[in-house]
Amino acid sequence: MKISTDWLKDFVDLKPPIPNHAEALTEAGLEVESIEKSASGDTVFQVEVTTNRPDWLSHWGVARELSAIHGMALLKPVIADEKKLSRTPPAGWKVIAKDSEACPYYTGILIEGITESKIPDFILRRLESCGLRSINLIVDITNYVLLELGQPLHAFDADKLVGKQILIRRARKSEKLILISGATIELNEQDLVIADSEKALALAGVMGGKESEVSALSKNIFLESAHFIPRPVRDSARRHLLSTDSSYRFERRVDPCLVDMARLRAIQLISEYAKPKTISGVICAGQKPNPIVAKIDLAQDFVTSTLGCDIKVNQISSALTRLGLEVRTVSSKAWKVTVPSFRADLTRPIDLVEEVARLYGFSNIPETLPTLLPGAVSMRPERRIQKKIREAMVGAGFNETVTFSLISKEGFADAELEAMVHLKNPLQAGLEWMRPSMLPSLLSVVHRNLRHGADSIALFEIANVYRRDSKKEVSEEKTIGFVLTGKARVGQWLDPSREAAYFDLKGVMQGVLKLSGLSSESWEPANSPGLSSSVSEKVSVENFLLGYAGQVSQSWLKLWDIQTPVFYGELRISPLSSAMMSKKVFREIPKYPAMERDLSMMVPEQVYCHQVIQDIQDAGGTLVQNIQLFDLFQGGRIPKGCKNFSFRVTYLSRDRTLTADEIDALHSKIAQVLATKYQAQFQSH
Repeated sequence: MKISTDWLKDFVDLKPPIPNHAEALTEAGLEVESIEKSASGDTVFQVEVTTNRPDWLSHWGVARELSAIHGMALLKPVIADEKKLSRTPPAGWKVIAKDSEACPYYTGILIEGITESKIPDFILRRLESCGLRSINLIVDITNYVLLELGQPLHAFDADKLVGKQILIRRARKSEKLILISGATIELNEQDLVIADSEKALALAGVMGGKESEVSALSKNIFLESAHFIPRPVRDSARRHLLSTDSSYRFERRVDPCLVDMARLRAIQLISEYAKPKTISGVICAGQKPNPIVAKIDLAQDFVTSTLGCDIKVNQISSALTRLGLEVRTVSSKAWKVTVPSFRADLTRPIDLVEEVARLYGFSNIPETLPTLLPGAVSMRPERRIQKKIREAMVGAGFNETVTFSLISKEGFADAELEAMVHLKNPLQAGLEWMRPSMLPSLLSVVHRNLRHGADSIALFEIANVYRRDSKKEVSEEKTIGFVLTGKARVGQWLDPSREAAYFDLKGVMQGVLKLSGLSSESWEPANSPGLSSSVSEKVSVENFLLGYAGQVSQSWLKLWDIQTPVFYGELRISPLSSAMMSKKVFREIPKYPAMERDLSMMVPEQVYCHQVIQDIQDAGGTLVQNIQLFDLFQGGRIPKGCKNFSFRVTYLSRDRTLTADEIDALHSKIAQVLATKYQAQFQSH
C-alpha cells in the first residue's frame, strides 16, 4: 500500500528527515518497504500492512501510529457538521436490510442538483501518488475518503435506480450483474448484493454495477456508507476472482465506527467542490456500532515479567494512551484499559504488553538468556516409536514416501463421507477432503511407480489421518500406512522370484507390533473401506483397535488404473508408543529342553488360523511356548469346503524337564478340544 507523506502532514507534524519516520514505523511493526518520489514531487512510503492491523490501511491510521510513536498531536479530518445538515430523510426512500448479519449497519443519503464537476488539484495529486487514476469528481471523492479513513464508500446514480428502495439481500440464483469493469458475472445465492426494487446494483463490499455507475454527467447520487462483515465479502471476491481496494479492506475488517465519519467527510468534500443544491438526511438500517470492543485488566508486574525488563508505570500508561486507548487507573500498578473499535485485534493482556513493547522500543529491551537447569533430553514416546519403525521398515526393504493429506472422494460411499472432513475452500479442484486413511495417498504413489516401470513396490508413510465423529468434531491421528505390490523377491540362481502375497505384508506389520512391545494381538475378519471383503482383517489387543490390513479391492484398483494385486495395512501410532513405554519383564534363558509336536488337521474352510492358534494356546496352558503354522493346503485330496492346517507346537517348562508321555497326553488333549469345536480330522506325521 502507498502512503503519501504530504497527506500525512494533514494529521501530524512530520519534520524532516522523512526517512527517519519510515524507520520508526518499521521498528514499530509497520514495515516501510521502500521510499519513492511521485510525479508531483510527493514522498511516498510503500508499506506492508499485516493482516491483524486493518487500521493501518488508511492515511489517518498511519498518522495515528506516528502520533503514538513520536508523542505528537493527532489532528482529525475536516468533516461536515452534522448539526447543520438536514435531518429529513429523502422523501419516499427507504433501506431494507434482509441480511442484517452480513450487513449490521447501512446508511445512505440522497445528494441532488450537483452543479460542479471540476476535480481539485490536491485530490488529483494525492490519488496519483497512491496509484489511483482519476475518474470523475464524485468517484474521486469516495476513493479519497477510502484512502484517507479506510472506509469504502459507493455512489449510485440515483436517476438510474428503479423505485426509491435500497435492498441489502442475497442474490437470486443465476442472477446476472454487469460490473463497473465491464465484466458480467453470474451470482449465486451466497453473494450479498445491494439492489433496487428490480435488480442487483452492486456486489456488496466488492464492486459496483455498470447500470448504476456515476458519471461526470450525473446530477443526483445516492451515497452509501456501510459496514459489511469480512466473510461474505471475502467469499464473493474469491468466488468471482475479484480484488478491489474496497474488498481488500472489508475482508480484513473495517472499523464499523467509521461509517458515519466517512459519510460526513464525503459530505464535506462534496458540499465544497460539487456544490449540490440539496443533501438529504440519513436513511439507515441496523444499529449504530458500539465504539468499545473490549475492556482489559493490565498490571505492571505482568508487563515487566513478560518483557523481562523494568518499565515504569507512567511509561506503560503513556504508551497505551498515545495509541488511542482509554486507560483508567485501578491501583498504583494496575489499569482497566478500554479498547476502541478500530483496535479489535486487542483482546488479551498479552496484546497490550506487545503494544507497550512496540512503543517502548524492542531495541531498548535488554537481551537476556533464560536460566536453564541442566537436565536430560529425552525423545517423546511417539517420536521414539516412529524412529524405530522407520529404521525397521527400511531394513525390511520398504521405502518411505510423503504424500498430500487432501484427497478426492472417489471410492468412498456416502455413509463413509459423513465421517470425513470436507474443505469449504479447497486449494485445488477435486482435492476437497481430508484423508481418513492413508490408502488413497499411497495408491497414487503406487500408480506413478507402476507407470514408470517398477515391478516391486514396498512403501510406507507416517502421517496424520482425519475423521469426524457423530458430534461433527474433527480429530487427527498419527498413523503408519503400508503398501506392497509386485514381486516380493527378485529371481536369482539360488532364489526363485515370486509375487508378493498378503501374508508378506501381515508379517511386516506383526514385526512392527512386536517392535513396539505388542505380541498378543488378535487378527479377525473385518470390512474396511477400500479392501476386499474376502481378504480384510482388523488387528486389536484386548478389543482395542490397532489397525487393519488386507488386499485392495478391484473397484479401488480400477480408480487408480492398477492391474496388479495390491496389499495395504494401517496401524495407529499412539497405542504403539504406549506399548513401547510399558515395562519390559526380563525372562532368563530356559534351563530345560523344549519338545516339538506336529498337529495336522482338516477343518471347515470358514475356520480361521488365529482361532485355532488361540484354542491350542488355551488348551495347552503355560506349557505351550510357541505355535507355528508351517503348511496350509486346499484342493487335491482335501474335500471342497475344507482346508488343511499343519502346526508345529513347542512345549517347554521353565522349572522341570517334560517327559514324552506328559507331552503326548497334553497333545492328545489339545487335539480332542479342536476335534470337538471344529469337527477337525487329524493326520499323523
